[in-house]
Amino acid sequence: MWLMSDKKLRLFVAADIPGEARELIYATVQGLRTEVVDARWVKPTNLHLTLKFIGEYGEEELDRLSNGLRAVAERCRAFKAALGGCGAFPSQRKARVIWVGMYTGVEEAGAIAKKLDARLKKIGVKREERLFRGHLTLARLKRPCDCTDVLEDMADRLKGLQDLPFEVEEIVLYRSILSPQGPMYNALERIRLGGVPREEG
Repeated sequence: MWLMSDKKLRLFVAADIPGEARELIYATVQGLRTEVVDARWVKPTNLHLTLKFIGEYGEEELDRLSNGLRAVAERCRAFKAALGGCGAFPSQRKARVIWVGMYTGVEEAGAIAKKLDARLKKIGVKREERLFRGHLTLARLKRPCDCTDVLEDMADRLKGLQDLPFEVEEIVLYRSILSPQGPMYNALERIRLGGVPREEG
């Protein structure tokens, strides 16, 4: 299934979001870029709901990883989700990461993330130290910034996300390739929840 080598790949598991949500987020971000200093904004095509960050993983072990993801997906049902709300890590007044949250589907996404964490630990993937918090990263800041006013404005502009529900029917294994222009994400495999994997091609 995979070409074998000793190369390490930077991987994560995520759920995709619909184009309508991407467009609304992109339009909002475009109007707020100048209000946040030294921020690197995520490209619209890279927006996703991360369920499990894997990190560096050996290419020769991809079959094993794929089997683990499949085992989790078979035990999880598709669910409806919607995005909504925004915030910052670690806090609004000392923001380093700006994000959009989940309005519905939080429990279902959290349950999948928990199963992924437990299953992938068996094949050497480090467990998460923090509780799952469903969100999409919008920007990373080079230094802490008080984003209280920006987040209030953003929350108002993004109210429409709650009215754009979507079905999460699959999990996606992504490879992250880092570059000076920002990361590029390539989908290596798509696995239907409660079903059979659908490979890229």
